Amino acid sequence: MATHAELPNSSIHPFGAMQDNTSQMTERDPLIVPPPTIWARFNSKYRFGKQILVASGAMAIFVVMFIVLGTLGVFKNKRYRNEIGISSIGKTKYPGHSSGSWESNTKEGEGDGTYYDPGVGLTACGTTFTAEDYIVAMNAYDFGESANPNESPVCGACIIVTGPNGSQKAQVQDICPASGCGRGSVDMTPAVFNKIGDINAGRIPVSWKQC
Repeated sequence: MATHAELPNSSIHPFGAMQDNTSQMTERDPLIVPPPTIWARFNSKYRFGKQILVASGAMAIFVVMFIVLGTLGVFKNKRYRNEIGISSIGKTKYPGHSSGSWESNTKEGEGDGTYYDPGVGLTACGTTFTAEDYIVAMNAYDFGESANPNESPVCGACIIVTGPNGSQKAQVQDICPASGCGRGSVDMTPAVFNKIGDINAGRIPVSWKQC
């Protein structure tokens, strides 16, 4: 009786059994997984990686902004310097001198007149004021040395400052450093400066004397 040869199983691949992987993949699984970016690697490597990246980005923006503003000459423009509250203190321009004494109420002088905003912190006399107050910072030479500037007899002294456009009474409540104010110079709030000169000038010749 003739026997029939067994036919090969058609479900078996000639190179081996085929594995059905269709159940292991979903429609959302990407066919190609891109390599992690440098930012992703940095974030996974450091504990505060994301915060560091955000802070670095913000700092880079500010650096670029200041570079652009500097290139445009904004910081040298006296009008813009005044609007953003940057002091006009710089190198002394006008000859200055002073005479008399605070104790005898004969103190007077002349020199450069500049402006600043005292609202950034306490004054040398330990007081707080704003740009709208009528106070001045006296140059270090005429303010004099004191173990504690808060207790200096110069604090609160009344002076009359005269500039190209008029005169204005003000109180001495601060010290202008020697690097920006020479002998006889006075650093004023914008309120005082506007009364005696054009604030767009930034630096004007002034004279002053005790009230």
